[in-house]
Amino acid sequence: MCPSNGDTDREWEVAPGVFAVGIGSFHKSLRHNDFGEVERPEFEKLVKATRGLGSEFKRVPKGPGRNGADAAALTNPQGGLAADRLTHHPAGYAMLPAPKVDSIGTAAEMTELYWMALLRDCDFAHWDEGQLVSDAASELDGCFARAVADTQDVGHLRPGIDLPGSALARAPVTPQNLFRLGLPGEEVGPLVSQFFLRDVAFGTQTIDQMQRPYKSGANYLTEFADWKAAQDGGQDKFGKAYPEANEYDESFYEPGRLKRYISTPRDLARFVNKDALHQAYFNAALILLSGAAKWTPGNPYSDCGPLKDREAGFGVLGGPHILALVSEVATRALKVVWNQKWQVHLRLRPEAYGGLVHVQTIGANGAGTRAYGLPEWVAATKAAMMVKQDCKSLLLPMAYSPGSPTHPAYGAGHATVAGACVTVLKAYFQTFECDDPMSPLKFTSLKERSQPFGEKKDEISCFVPGMLANGTWGLLPLDEAVTAQLTIEGELNKLAQNVAMGRSMGGVHWRSDNARSLILGEAIAAEMLADITRDANEYPEFTFRTFARKDDGEPKHVVIKGGRIFVDGNLTNTHMSAL
Repeated sequence: MCPSNGDTDREWEVAPGVFAVGIGSFHKSLRHNDFGEVERPEFEKLVKATRGLGSEFKRVPKGPGRNGADAAALTNPQGGLAADRLTHHPAGYAMLPAPKVDSIGTAAEMTELYWMALLRDCDFAHWDEGQLVSDAASELDGCFARAVADTQDVGHLRPGIDLPGSALARAPVTPQNLFRLGLPGEEVGPLVSQFFLRDVAFGTQTIDQMQRPYKSGANYLTEFADWKAAQDGGQDKFGKAYPEANEYDESFYEPGRLKRYISTPRDLARFVNKDALHQAYFNAALILLSGAAKWTPGNPYSDCGPLKDREAGFGVLGGPHILALVSEVATRALKVVWNQKWQVHLRLRPEAYGGLVHVQTIGANGAGTRAYGLPEWVAATKAAMMVKQDCKSLLLPMAYSPGSPTHPAYGAGHATVAGACVTVLKAYFQTFECDDPMSPLKFTSLKERSQPFGEKKDEISCFVPGMLANGTWGLLPLDEAVTAQLTIEGELNKLAQNVAMGRSMGGVHWRSDNARSLILGEAIAAEMLADITRDANEYPEFTFRTFARKDDGEPKHVVIKGGRIFVDGNLTNTHMSAL
């Protein structure tokens, strides 16, 4: 097991002769002092609980709630202690240490989060037309260059995993790859996946993927007193905890009961605030099934399989199987990542780091400043200065009224589930030409029809969402040259990126939480796929390419057969949570 970055056991001399604990750790819903620092006795009880058998969590004292309500409950801190008969015990997996709280990497990640808050209402159809997007790309390119070079931090950011590029060389940040992860095919076309931009055939019903958007320009926890109260109670000013974020009244939404497809970063943040966790991938599976996607060539029932002439898959290696599996992997992913959150890393949320930047630079209300050792430049970037001008603070503007949920940041639950679910989709469906396993299938190889009868169209339509010329929101046809470059693998990877980084767009996760959790989910899925190849009577094989990139910039090629996992031809054990 990889250790944590050590922040949980550190003490900080925040003023001459004054020491604080928990500066780099999660402690929301505990009691805090006037600076927003967790009280030592409460934090020590939380740490003790994370290192025990789970019985001590109920004894962790609550901070003061709001409007007479109790502080919000800790979210499932024993979840990572649960065993699972379909995977290894959650404690058997590992992640890299997270970047330290006072590292250059965390400061770079915070700069990205400031930019995400500033660009929440920029629509994807006009993404690369604004000066702010260009400014964000330019500033983040310099920040991430410094972060990658900071190898003294055990959790430093890594190209090919955390950032676009190969394992050896970071790709420059541009308006096109801004807020992206560099996954294979993900860099092509609009930031939002095509799997979010069409209705879904759910049996005889249709799932409309439009949603009511949160109100543009609405930011929360930007005043220190409000922010500090949220740290104490885990609630917004109405006494609502994270599960009821932005639900108090109509004012949290755009007026007129407007509905639209996901068109802005705020819309992505909206989706991942209320989704049914594996929802996006279940919908994607339905789109692939209704779009006449082919089974992977290793499926004996595929177009080139030995059983295709007389048999068809169903409960095993067929439609019902993949629909169940894309849901089934989600709960295993949550168990594993919850162990990382609570029992290993206990990393603070970006919202809490914003408080550190604010207190170190501006000071708590009437209580002065503290010395946390954060890089001073994190408060002097263009993004930070714009947030300070708009909000009169350096607190991170949150998209959700109570801020973050009451569980630690690292790893990310949404991203781990995304990694697991997208991996099984890439493995089950054909994503490459049969005669060329490194030539991705075009997204337009899928088909669609407007009626529940008749022939399906030869090609599926592709769009970019955003504001139209008449001031309304809608879908614009994607340029044919761009459409021709989209692949099924790329749009599935983009779906994983959208959900993972959508959490950052809401202000609740770091980039490294997301990127590394996708890889964790991928390893969990690979194990479950290996079990299927051992259990099924038909001897299936699964093939997919990894999220992470090698020294040459290419992903690894995974083949799963006979209960074993081969990565670039080498037999691999996924215990260490990376392929």
